[in-house]
Amino acid sequence: MSFERPQYVPLKKRLEARVAAWTAAGLGREPVTLDEPGRAPIVAIAGKHYLNFSSNDSLGQAASETWRADVASCFARFPASGTASRLSGGRWRMAAEAEEAFARYFGYDECVFFPSGYQANLACITALLQSKQTVFADRRIHASMARALPLSKALIRTYAHADCGHLERRLCAAENEAGADNGDARPAAASRTDQGQPVVLSESLFSMDGSLLDIHAMAALKKRRGFFFIADEAHAVGVLGPDGRGLCAHLPGLADVAVGTFGKALGFFGAFLLLPQGFTAILEHLASALMHSTALPPAHAAAVLRLMRRLPGLEPQRARLRDISDYFRRELRAHGIPNHGRAHIVAIPVGNEAKTAQCGRILRENRVLALAARHPTTPHGQGLLRFSLTALHQKEHADYAVRALCACGLAE
Repeated sequence: MSFERPQYVPLKKRLEARVAAWTAAGLGREPVTLDEPGRAPIVAIAGKHYLNFSSNDSLGQAASETWRADVASCFARFPASGTASRLSGGRWRMAAEAEEAFARYFGYDECVFFPSGYQANLACITALLQSKQTVFADRRIHASMARALPLSKALIRTYAHADCGHLERRLCAAENEAGADNGDARPAAASRTDQGQPVVLSESLFSMDGSLLDIHAMAALKKRRGFFFIADEAHAVGVLGPDGRGLCAHLPGLADVAVGTFGKALGFFGAFLLLPQGFTAILEHLASALMHSTALPPAHAAAVLRLMRRLPGLEPQRARLRDISDYFRRELRAHGIPNHGRAHIVAIPVGNEAKTAQCGRILRENRVLALAARHPTTPHGQGLLRFSLTALHQKEHADYAVRALCACGLAE
């Protein structure tokens, strides 16, 4: 008995067709290859020098020779691999000490380190949320949270970007719906204890448009509605808040869980979750992203302990970053270029994806690197140019970038 082999469209051909469709819609991606590290914020591509506004090295720590020497000495002295997950291979005492030190510095009971912010958010969402748990997410929450949410099987509700008023209306509506479903004639506030505690997700400093969470409005709303608040502080840690502890640190107790990263302002790699008492054990039981990943190396923990000694002394860099960011925004306004953002992330709205990509190319032609953010990084039709300032940028760098933006025809 003979069988005819099925004729399939090759997988690669189908995938290439998808990429071609995205490219035709102005959504093509062309990552650059940088030459050997130069003197920040100048980078080299194919031997040509560019002014870099795409780096998240906000305080210039990754470029610091003293910090790089500290890291090198740690990796020379201690093992450079964790070799196994923390559950199967155990946790190094030095790693425990580093996590405890970070928890104390940021005002939390516990802390867990991860290889990346994406993995930290994946672990956080999939472990702390569960089926039928109601979660309210800002519509511009980071992609790592947005991609993790469906895996949690929680009841996902979104609210208008950075709009605490809309969030409260959605919270109240959910409470009323739950009361009605239970046949509860009591007011929603009275029946709230019968429901699972709702969870709210937001960034503190939004990574794309540079907007800031209204922490006072969120704190007042949390007091009224009693939700559990998870704040992604990846772009705020090291830069904002008292001693760089993050925006939410201005109001201790606001964020029940905070997500931070070493890979931006702190000039290292990896990420961390700041947690209430008892939550590490919850993650060790429920977070597959923690349970089934190789632990960070002892050398990483040693470097983090040295980083702890540097953090309190970074206020001069934070001040320089505030000054250059303010100057850049003032110059943009003076040249009629619209912009958003109140910290070191400055977004320049463009709109159409094709036009956004074209502006990115014009900037590149003028030797300026900045992110031309398009869907799915931003909503459809809301492309933007994202400039990430660092403490190493000077006024002449900002002036040069403004002139390059004028060449894009964005002035009103």
